[in-house]
Amino acid sequence: MKRLKNILLVFIFISITIESYSKDSIDYWLSLNSPTNQYLRCCSFIDSLRGWAGGDSGTVIHTSNGGLNWIFQPTPIPNEHINDIFFLNERLGWGLAWDITYDSNSYGTYILKTMDGGSNWDAMRYPVNDVFMNAIIFLDSLTGYMGGYPLTIMKTTDGGYNWFPCYIDTNSVVGHFPVNNFAFYSPRIAYASGGFIDIAGVIWTTTNYGQSWDAKAVGPEPVNGMFLFDSITVLGVGGDYEYGTGIVKTTNGGANWDYESLYIFGIAFSVAFRTKAEGWAPMGFAQEWIYTLDSGKTWLNIETPDSSRIYDVQFTDYRNGFAVGEDGAILKYNQEAINVPNNQNIIPTETKLYQNYPNPFNPSTVIEYSLPKSSYVILKVYDLLGRELMTLRNEVQKTGEYKINFTNSTLPSGVYFYKLYTKTLDSNNPKESVLTRKMVLIK
Repeated sequence: MKRLKNILLVFIFISITIESYSKDSIDYWLSLNSPTNQYLRCCSFIDSLRGWAGGDSGTVIHTSNGGLNWIFQPTPIPNEHINDIFFLNERLGWGLAWDITYDSNSYGTYILKTMDGGSNWDAMRYPVNDVFMNAIIFLDSLTGYMGGYPLTIMKTTDGGYNWFPCYIDTNSVVGHFPVNNFAFYSPRIAYASGGFIDIAGVIWTTTNYGQSWDAKAVGPEPVNGMFLFDSITVLGVGGDYEYGTGIVKTTNGGANWDYESLYIFGIAFSVAFRTKAEGWAPMGFAQEWIYTLDSGKTWLNIETPDSSRIYDVQFTDYRNGFAVGEDGAILKYNQEAINVPNNQNIIPTETKLYQNYPNPFNPSTVIEYSLPKSSYVILKVYDLLGRELMTLRNEVQKTGEYKINFTNSTLPSGVYFYKLYTKTLDSNNPKESVLTRKMVLIK
């Protein structure tokens, strides 16, 4: 009897712990008000404030204040579904949509482009029929790549007006597996992922600026999203309906891949890391996340807020993350969750200068930056002509995250720049960096 009582107490304790943990976990993400109930398939953010999401019925929505408000940006393809969207900066953006209208004599892909931040879009029909593009990415205003089905990796050097095929070595992989995603470490080194359910997951690698791509089968299920820790350490996510989520990893630039089935119901459709340790992958129809706190060694699953079906996720920095999905669902990472007990203190991995917020501002704004090592720091403000206006920091600071409240009521309205100069206090190998951001004062 005593043993039964003890077992019952342990069961109650575990149940309470799991329930409490589940409630705390959901607080990692918060639901935002959405202007649409369309299925949002993809999102692209250029910083913590400005982002776009695309989805069914040619839907594109835009925020300039971190997701608090969204506006519609009409596209010329209201009957097609946008599969991917990518913005290089506040002006230049591209999108992909499939032409599968029933009254069409041929099927294929529309390539969208905007040069004014999405206020106006041009739609160009990809000239080859029955090619369906899934992923698009640009490295600069001219150089871009897109991939899809049947096996296709295309490159442009004129901003997307003309595309030419890249060479793909398929000696180790049989079949025309679709490309689902790109991840670039540099213009020279990049990875693409894809595959077919129940047949193979495939990773393509390039080390020569995309001129040629080598294919390798990495597991039994397709790889939908990737994260690059460095040039040779890559993690991919995917899965299937029967065995659930699968994870693939390489630590030698793709020479070898390890595949692991998590046996968690659902398919991971994308992946993003808030820090090098904490990563998130949405499970779509399973209405859950999987997440890791140890760089992908182990994974846990939790429910999404409001049982949302989430398909795409992106972090702009360690504070700000966004995700989108069915029924117009938009989520934002809860910055308060950074302080939950499960997370260790964040040690920056690189020097960063974040976008000030709010921006535009009047008369106050916050400037933040991070230091991976103790450094000599200079932070200055300049006007549009490059004239130095004031020095905000000129001192030695330790490793960590720093925040400055900048207030100035004497400056006129206009565009200003703030520049961060750092030099690590390492006598053997000091490293210097100079980072600059733009801010706008409106009175």
